[in-house]
Amino acid sequence: MGYSLNMESTSPTNRRQSGAEARNDDLELEYSELHRLLLEHRALEDVAEGLARWASEALAEHSVACGIAVQRPRRPILVTASDKATERTMNAWLARETSPLRSVLADSVSVIVPENGDGRRGPAGHATEIANPAEVHGKPAAAELLMALPVPLEDEARAALVILGSEAEVDSHALLAAVGHCRRAVSWVLRLAARYAHQQELAEHRAAAMKSRTVIDIAIGVVIGQNRCSPEEGFEILKRASNARNEKLADVARTVVSSVTGSEVETKFDA
Repeated sequence: MGYSLNMESTSPTNRRQSGAEARNDDLELEYSELHRLLLEHRALEDVAEGLARWASEALAEHSVACGIAVQRPRRPILVTASDKATERTMNAWLARETSPLRSVLADSVSVIVPENGDGRRGPAGHATEIANPAEVHGKPAAAELLMALPVPLEDEARAALVILGSEAEVDSHALLAAVGHCRRAVSWVLRLAARYAHQQELAEHRAAAMKSRTVIDIAIGVVIGQNRCSPEEGFEILKRASNARNEKLADVARTVVSSVTGSEVETKFDA
């Protein structure tokens, strides 16, 4: 009785190729999900929330929850997470003067909780942070800080990736190896989302400035007609009225125009 061997299927080279193809398929699926996340959400907050959930799913085998904090100049710190308990914990850290999350955002340092000789965890220079019990991938767990890592962004923006989990269920070395790729993906998606948000805000500021400028110019015309003065003198009259009333120049201009036309000035610009 003879046996037929399929040498192609058992070849080490082909096994390696098959494994490489599977990894490539996984990467394609992963990046398609991240691209979809960018395309479907316009607000930075929505993208960050989707990323936190994606990161938690990407690290699902480690039974962890993930959170993302984004700090941009002259704006409140954006905090979002894969679950509400993690989000509450991160907000509690930000309410303190010193905490692992503040250290990451302020100094771009990594806070990684090592395993001590007695089996407990505690980061150097920081007390262990315990969160409220949370559902982590369907299993109740006492979530505690495992890692808080800086995420590179552009300009003066900063971000942090926070990972919480139950120390009894997590292999620190395996998690550390898996989180590197996850953090890189979070970084490039957040960079694009923050860049888009910045451009949107600039466009909104320009539109608001143009609208205010239009109202001010009309008000100057009204003042010129009433006082038979030059445009420079008309602007100075408006500015003095603004200082005297402690109101913005555009608000005073709207009042002047409304007193003549009986209605608000409408300006439309294509964003």
